[in-house]
Amino acid sequence: MEEILVLSSPEKVKIISDKLRINVLQILIGQKATVKQVADILGQSSAKIHYHVKELEKQNFIKIVDVVEKGGILEKYYRAVAKNYKVDYMIS
Repeated sequence: MEEILVLSSPEKVKIISDKLRINVLQILIGQKATVKQVADILGQSSAKIHYHVKELEKQNFIKIVDVVEKGGILEKYYRAVAKNYKVDYMIS
């Protein structure tokens, strides 16, 4: 895990401008977790959290760190790629 990820594009800043995505990211900074685990912690539906997790994954804020098979189902564990995030104010 990196110490700081610098956000150097408006698209990256926009991705984490959503409060729920910030909450998901905060959880995944502190621990690895599945979508269901994050949903349970936040009191949200798994489907809603799954959408936000996929958006964070697409923009490389989080990544899959472990896959565990349980009863024929693959559980994907996600983790943040950095501990801190900083906006580059020189975004053009």
